[in-house]
Amino acid sequence: MWPNIAPILLTCTLQLLTASACIAQETRETLTIMVEDAAAPWSKSDGTGYANDVVVAAFKEMGIEVRLRVVPYSRCKYMVLSGQVAACFNMSWQPEFEGKIKLAAQPIFKVSNDVFEHINTPLPKPPDGKCVLPPGTVVGITRDYEYSAQVTALQTSGVVLENSISDLTSLQKLAARRFQAVLVMSNDLETRNQKAIQSGTEDLVRFAFNCGMLDSTIGFSLTHPDGLRALEMYDEGYRRIKANGALKDIHMRWFPWLHWP
Repeated sequence: MWPNIAPILLTCTLQLLTASACIAQETRETLTIMVEDAAAPWSKSDGTGYANDVVVAAFKEMGIEVRLRVVPYSRCKYMVLSGQVAACFNMSWQPEFEGKIKLAAQPIFKVSNDVFEHINTPLPKPPDGKCVLPPGTVVGITRDYEYSAQVTALQTSGVVLENSISDLTSLQKLAARRFQAVLVMSNDLETRNQKAIQSGTEDLVRFAFNCGMLDSTIGFSLTHPDGLRALEMYDEGYRRIKANGALKDIHMRWFPWLHWP
């Protein structure tokens, strides 16, 4: 009698485990958020990137499956500011976000605001560590990107900031002398002229000086019904993947040549 019961118990146990797995799959929470499409190596047009992996991993740690919608940054920013999506990345704090967006507690990466010049019409060199340009200088920026306080001060001093659709387009306009300077988002993982190479302008433009650094991370809508809860889940998930080594694994997968901090 006992030998006959064992297979029955095993079958029932397997059925219960299968049923539990099915229920877990059916009830797994999903969240759709937006990500910019032109910020390699952080977030690329094909939906991959270091930042993308970090965000997905942090939510997964909390049992949430993230669906990324890859869009131009201007749309990403507009949609989270208007509360139409719960979150957008990669964002840096600006005063206009007050009361509308709250950024995650930890930055995903840092960006440098670098001024580029045309090699045949160099800019006046500012004092070391200063971000200064003559009033009336026309500087290309990327539409809806966030820039440092030093860049804001440039505009206040009379520098003219003109929008372009991307850093690459701005560099091409600089090469054609439609701009006198360009502000480029750079990082310490690539050579400073990486975007000049990508835009085909490396023989005509060059780095001039720096205008500050910014933290970049994921921003959450304060008006979207899922915004604040998603922020809490992400912050806790990020803390966990940092503690359990998953964040280090992502970092080493993308940047094996860099020492983990």
